[in-house]
Amino acid sequence: MTPSENYRPDIDGLRAVSILLVVLYHAHPWMLPGGFVGVDVFFVISGFLITRILLSPGGMPISTFYARRIRRIFPALIVVLLVTAAIGWVILLPPQFRLLGENVVASVLFASNLFQLGQLGYFAPLAAENPLLHLWSLGVEEQFYIFWPLALGLMTRSPRRRLYILGAIVLSLAASAVLVVRYPDWAFYAPVPRAWELLIGGLLAEANLVRKSGGHLLGGIGLGAIAASALLFDRAMPFPGLLALLPVVGAALVIVSPNAVTNRLLLSSRPAVLLGLISYPLYLWHWPLLTYLGIIRHGVPNFLEIWGAILTATVLSILTFRFIELPMRNRGNLVQSLSIALCSVGVIGAAIVLSAGVPWRFPQELQAVASVSTDDNPAFRDRCFLEAPGSGFDAGCIGPGDGPLLVLWGDSNSAALYPALAQAAEHASFRVGRFTAPGCAPILDAGPNAGCTASNGKAFGLIAAARPDIVVLHAMWGFDNDLKKLGGTVTALRNAGVLRVVIVGPPPVWKRTLPHAIINHYRFSHELPDRLGSGVSGPAEDELMAGFARSAGIGYVSLRKVLCDIRQECLVRTPEREVIATDTIHLSQGGARLVLGVIGGELFRTAGAP
Repeated sequence: MTPSENYRPDIDGLRAVSILLVVLYHAHPWMLPGGFVGVDVFFVISGFLITRILLSPGGMPISTFYARRIRRIFPALIVVLLVTAAIGWVILLPPQFRLLGENVVASVLFASNLFQLGQLGYFAPLAAENPLLHLWSLGVEEQFYIFWPLALGLMTRSPRRRLYILGAIVLSLAASAVLVVRYPDWAFYAPVPRAWELLIGGLLAEANLVRKSGGHLLGGIGLGAIAASALLFDRAMPFPGLLALLPVVGAALVIVSPNAVTNRLLLSSRPAVLLGLISYPLYLWHWPLLTYLGIIRHGVPNFLEIWGAILTATVLSILTFRFIELPMRNRGNLVQSLSIALCSVGVIGAAIVLSAGVPWRFPQELQAVASVSTDDNPAFRDRCFLEAPGSGFDAGCIGPGDGPLLVLWGDSNSAALYPALAQAAEHASFRVGRFTAPGCAPILDAGPNAGCTASNGKAFGLIAAARPDIVVLHAMWGFDNDLKKLGGTVTALRNAGVLRVVIVGPPPVWKRTLPHAIINHYRFSHELPDRLGSGVSGPAEDELMAGFARSAGIGYVSLRKVLCDIRQECLVRTPEREVIATDTIHLSQGGARLVLGVIGGELFRTAGAP
């Protein structure tokens, strides 16, 4: 059977549905909250097509199969990686550019999904600022392409091949269902709990389940299942797990029903087929462009800008398909050249990593600003900062000794403050303790966030047992919601024998990371600012928290009054020329030392002291 006889336009149409779901989700998550299921549909399509090719009459040598995959995948990937790195050279700070280099290397090694697993944690780069995050799905597929032909080859003459495939599907789905509960990132990125989605497609081809006629109801149900998943699912749900059965089975029903009305009239229509043909380059292009747009526009691009980026990605995809993909698909002598080219891109990525993000791209006076990183703070890497809210603290988070005790309790902002607080405590002859968990304000009732409720309950128990002289509460407060619950926490601390409670107010919140804001100012003025007034939050939240503290009869320290003047221009560098904050909210170690130099006396004032 020739490739043209094998061709099914409706599958290109199904690809069009998949890429539409993904792009719409990335552009406007509120519009299509479950659009991420488009990737799952892609997996089923890939499993079906690859298995059908491998099991075609006469078979296909594995070397030929791999050569075809190289010609199909490498050309567009090489171009997108190079362009993404070139744009990153211009607009990314060294820590971000270094991460981009790591992503490039991981992509070249077909391990982008595994690399994302290594990035887990509260201070892992935001998805919206990782231009190559989307290549995780390509990593899953590439790993499948490597191992699946070998596995099929071992099962070629086995009468139980179908049973083995079915067993692998069950085991992989079970792994996904178990992992999604406790280790959702592993369920999402790891190849084993994702394999069943590709194997479902493989089973359709191996068992020859495609219907030669009819199937109208099945095709319609399949498309409906995919649409329902995209509309009803959202990122808060435990996905993939068993929930992924809905879009995966939906895709399978569409694939086995080529003659269904929906397949013939909708999926096989010319617009759907054309979009399906460029789905691979569009998947590669759209996310880096949306990511860079978000970085340039401080995370809040407008509607026209978003769709301008998508239109640009579409044009680039058409050009990539016409002038890069098509000319190379049937040129067998390019396999070695393409492999060398991709490895060369990997070398470029490694050079970016080894040069720490190439800081010399910036003028000498900006290099220290550009290289600021949250990773410099050891308080984010010890046992008293819980990477996973809900895991336990222990009594070792309270310093030993017999002197007066101050305990810091809060979220990652507290952790950012801690090293400077510990130094100040030593000078004040105080012992110091700390209980910090990412995203968890120090409130006993954290509502639906069970992890924070558990962490805070454990912290409170240890605080009550230690009976500290002073408890300092600091977080990126949720204001109205937090204030309603904070009163109960303050009362509980007093009932536990805490002599004095002090709230440290929220830090100034920058729309873009502070290093970026400083560099942008420099690009226009050619001067390094000491203060900036644009791109920073106002004082309303600070005043709200101060009012609560007064009504509750507890201490309050305003970080805004330390860092910002009456014109609401806020310090961006210390007198020692250290950047005040590492990102949009977290104080740098230099910033924390400056703050403690001002507020330390108030924090360490014991109950009854003048």
